[in-house]
Amino acid sequence: MRTVFIIGSIVLAFLVGQVLAAPTAKYLIDSTPGEDVLINLDEWFSTHPVKEGELGRSDNVFSSPRAVVNIGTSRDSKPQLGRHIHLTVDEIIFIYKGEGEMYINGKWTPVKAGTLHVCPRGVAHATRALPGKELLSFNIFAPPQPKGAHDRVMIDE
Repeated sequence: MRTVFIIGSIVLAFLVGQVLAAPTAKYLIDSTPGEDVLINLDEWFSTHPVKEGELGRSDNVFSSPRAVVNIGTSRDSKPQLGRHIHLTVDEIIFIYKGEGEMYINGKWTPVKAGTLHVCPRGVAHATRALPGKELLSFNIFAPPQPKGAHDRVMIDE
């Protein structure tokens, strides 16, 4: 009887472990999209060009209550979005390709592919491409900017 109990306990533990170790815990998913995201950035940028006459574009590729990921292209030397601060959001910017400048610690600083900029809330920042160039990046906002609230305060209008 004791052996049956032990074997039954092991089988039950194994089955519970399989259920708990399932690859997706659907009750936890609160993101858009609600599945893994795998993006080839070269393909993304080739299929999402900046429209003629626009300074750039930014596309949301993932959002959850904890973070937002955008992929963006800046064109020419005018920032797509002027110098600004965030009241509640930290922003992380990774330069994937191109050359440009970021407004960091009160001055425009050269950046190029491979540059990572971590900007805490309340610190002024902006990004711009060099004249005649494109700057390809992805940005992570954590936590996401509140819906309906004004998290971004513009310094340059």
